[in-house]
Order: sequence, then C-alpha cells, then structure tokens
Amino acid sequence: MHSYEINPRPTELGGGWRLRLLEDGEEIGGGVFPVEDGNPQQGVDWLCRLQEQERAHWLAVADSAVPADAWAAYLRSVAYFDAEAEALEWLATRGESE
Repeated sequence: MHSYEINPRPTELGGGWRLRLLEDGEEIGGGVFPVEDGNPQQGVDWLCRLQEQERAHWLAVADSAVPADAWAAYLRSVAYFDAEAEALEWLATRGESE
C-alpha cells in the first residue's frame, strides 16, 4: 500500500513542508518544499489585485490584517500544494490515488 504524509518543517530549518512517500508504512522517498521568499511590496501588490472575497480569505488564513502576513500564508499554501501535487503524481505512477 502506498501513501504519503506532508508535515510542516520547523522554522529554524527554513519552514515549508516535508513530503514523505510511504510504502507499507515505510518511507521510500520524499522531498522538502520550502516557502518562497517574497518581498513585502510583492505581497502588497498581490493582495491589492485580489477580489474582496479572496483578500478577506487570505487575511483570515493569516489571522492578521497585515498584507505581508496574508502573502506569507499564500506562499505557504503554494508550497503545500506543490508537495501534494508531487505526492499525487507519485501515487498515480503506482496505480493508486488518494
């Protein structure tokens, strides 16, 4: 049986996510998906381009009214979805999906 885990990485190691690819509960591969560094102005520009509902969503995810926090939450999400996409692609090569 094939499966995967995506776990947060400690901030002191750069944050982001660690993907573990598992076969019968044993790790057989994986990878690290760090959060991209985004400059604060890029985050403000990104937030301003969003529709009001999307803007409210990312501010809520960040639990903050600070645009840089919403941008960081978005970047964490992107890194997570990159890890998940790799895991799902790996499962597909084994004829399995989650």
